Amino acid sequence: MQIALQFIIAVGVGIFIILIAAVLLWKPGFNLWTDAFVKRLMKDPYPENIGEMYNVFTKVGFQNVFESDLRSTNGEPLKRPFGTPKHLSAWDKLLFNPVYYTRKPAVESADIDTKVIIGPKAKRPLEIDIPIMIAGMSYGGGLSLNAKIALATGADLVKTATNTGAGPFLPEERKHAKKLIIQYHRGFWAKEEAILRQADAIEINLGYGAYGSAPVIWKYQDLSPEFRDYMKLDSNQDLIEEAMLANAKNGAELAKLVKYLRQLTNGAPIGIKFGATHHLEQELEIVTGAEIDFLSIAGAESGIHYGPGLLADDVGLPTLPALCRTVDFLKQHGLQNKISLIISGGLVTPGHFLKALALGADAVAIGTVAVLAMAHTQITKILPWEPVTELVFENGKSKDKLSIDDAAMSIANFLKSCNEEIMLAIGCMGWNSLKQLSLADLCSTSAEIASLVGVDHCFYPPKGAEIKK
Repeated sequence: MQIALQFIIAVGVGIFIILIAAVLLWKPGFNLWTDAFVKRLMKDPYPENIGEMYNVFTKVGFQNVFESDLRSTNGEPLKRPFGTPKHLSAWDKLLFNPVYYTRKPAVESADIDTKVIIGPKAKRPLEIDIPIMIAGMSYGGGLSLNAKIALATGADLVKTATNTGAGPFLPEERKHAKKLIIQYHRGFWAKEEAILRQADAIEINLGYGAYGSAPVIWKYQDLSPEFRDYMKLDSNQDLIEEAMLANAKNGAELAKLVKYLRQLTNGAPIGIKFGATHHLEQELEIVTGAEIDFLSIAGAESGIHYGPGLLADDVGLPTLPALCRTVDFLKQHGLQNKISLIISGGLVTPGHFLKALALGADAVAIGTVAVLAMAHTQITKILPWEPVTELVFENGKSKDKLSIDDAAMSIANFLKSCNEEIMLAIGCMGWNSLKQLSLADLCSTSAEIASLVGVDHCFYPPKGAEIKK
């Protein structure tokens, strides 16, 4: 016993001496190491110098270096979540015009009307209280069951709509969402009449902003056991969204499908979703000829659960020009009051939302930012070792840690906060309804954007308001 005690004391004294030495010597030791490192950095030839990586990162970009390593791992297309990091639409170059005496500002923001009707000519139009809805994000290939229920519950708390996405129909989602848009997608599943009749609106999905019209393959390795059981899949069975809808390969077949869905749902709004393209007007000519009730246009900045970098970064038309060109098309064809327009793709702030609405969209659909808002402080359950996808995606190792009630309240608070800011801005411009917004409420810091959008360049007074010299 005495020997053991002496040993413990000796070890303790030794550790104490080492700590004292470390405290005394760390500074000169670190200084010596730093001096040696800096001298080597300044003397080594470029091919041997660690500083070469600065040149590589500057030339190629950190993300491109990182993603080149991922592509080098297995030779398969990159699986990047949430779409492109590029900011292709210049929303920050648009500004709103407040009023003081030229028109009186609204006294109370609480009196501002932000209600929206999707499909005003439909027998059963979709009415929502705020102009922000949850975009189509699928269960299984993307979000977890908990995440889908949370989004539906949160959207319902503020009386807006959510979207099933291209996944299977979830009775749990239908139960928690009073306003549910069901996607009629390019896969073979979730197209039974008993399911489609439950829709408050149907969105025929032709493609994605971050994926274009490329086929989507849900590989069995990426599907959770729970999802495979839900879909009654074999252990090695993939799911495929084809490049085109099998029963709508031309305008005539599309019109027939729209008519069938309208009858099946007893007049719910039927719309078309596709990723924006430079051939936009030609595509719109065909799809609007199918007598649809709404358009859902996804810009190139749209998110996706996982997608190849090339499709996300370099395919499609940015959201801002896509929106302006679609609005122009609808105006020119006298369809603006007949076909509602939902826009999505890289919209993350109330300013983005309101600018899109002022430019002519009836509503905006959000995905990536909704997922981030839903995770909110629950992200601390997995940080710092895992990303948010591990908490909210179906194949995430921590998906069961997501509290549905907390996530629902977080997304509801986010949507409510955004709408409150929208109401403040509308009142600041002297209006009491979202419907009163127009291009006259915007100006731009860029001559190019001003010309594209059709607003004044803010460097010069509006026509008729020039200062007389």
